Amino acid sequence: MQTEKINIWEFGNKVYIKPKNKFLARINSEIHKKFGNKKNFYLKLKTEIPYGTFRNLLKYYYYKKGYYASLFTFLKICNKLKIPKENLQKNIDSYKIRGGYNIIYEPILPVKITPIFDMILAHNIADGTVINSKKNRQLYFGYRQFNKKFRIAYVKKLESIFGKIKYKKEYFNKKTRPYCPAVLSLVFFKYYNLNENSFLSKSARLPKKLLNKNNDHLLAVLIAFIIDEGNIDSSLISIRLKNKKLTEDLYKICKKLGYKSTLTKKGKYGNLYILRNGMKKFFADYIKLSKKYREINLYKMEKKIRNSFNIYSRKISRIKGNKKIIIRLIKSENLTVNQIAEKINMTRQGVRYHIHKLENENKIFRKGYIGRKNIVYSFVG
Repeated sequence: MQTEKINIWEFGNKVYIKPKNKFLARINSEIHKKFGNKKNFYLKLKTEIPYGTFRNLLKYYYYKKGYYASLFTFLKICNKLKIPKENLQKNIDSYKIRGGYNIIYEPILPVKITPIFDMILAHNIADGTVINSKKNRQLYFGYRQFNKKFRIAYVKKLESIFGKIKYKKEYFNKKTRPYCPAVLSLVFFKYYNLNENSFLSKSARLPKKLLNKNNDHLLAVLIAFIIDEGNIDSSLISIRLKNKKLTEDLYKICKKLGYKSTLTKKGKYGNLYILRNGMKKFFADYIKLSKKYREINLYKMEKKIRNSFNIYSRKISRIKGNKKIIIRLIKSENLTVNQIAEKINMTRQGVRYHIHKLENENKIFRKGYIGRKNIVYSFVG
């Protein structure tokens, strides 16, 4: 199946470009060849732009100063000169939104609608914010992510689809919210016919157009939600959202992909559980997709899934002496349930069962906390 593409003229009329010098030279040459001079061409073009401004658009120094020109104006110029707009697209040095600061250079045009494209949209639905800081300004996405690896991965996903991004500030290195430049956010809004309300946490839905796509696209969307809203347990993957309809959309994806899963609804929340057998198939599919698209990476969550498989493949998870092993560990060092589970490849539920027994027998006690919830256990010696 051929990959769908979006040309830059389909972005809308707010796009401003910097043409390549060779292409600018070609335009000037064509104008002099066919119309004699710029003034004659300007009069035939019938544009509302003042002649002084128009003349500057065709000079190299104008772009050296950091100015950009309207894509719409250049499309009009090319049309008059009978230069195919595809040639213009190939000769764009960089582009941005009108009045914007963040620039796309070494652009990838036309834009290919790959699974990464839809994964970016899913990130923006799961943990994104639509920002409208100024009146009549183009809406753009801010993606909230506390894990630095996932923040940088988000930007790499953007760059793999659109080209290199020159940010005014690299917010994502220290702060928790990388931005999707307005000119790129515009593409998502237009392609899926979305608006500001499409991303409200309590009412957001996956577009029907997306849900009808092939398995690679659907899997990329599911992975994005696992990264942003998922929890990896020793026996399942869970996604809990304060949006029951959106959770239903994800459940539909799981069913279409053949992942054994369940959906429960309690109060305002929807809970999706990808069960153990479903998790195995999901993980195998994830590995295949990550080989096709290197930007897809679960990082520490991948390790958690691998560890969960190891729990059930080792004899230690089934023998009766687990309680003795746990007490030996706590004798040597103070540990949390999670730390013990990781050390002996046992489920957290199983470790908790033995921990409660050891507490009741007064063999261990609660020494303190790591963070707010992780209890540290110590041996009563």
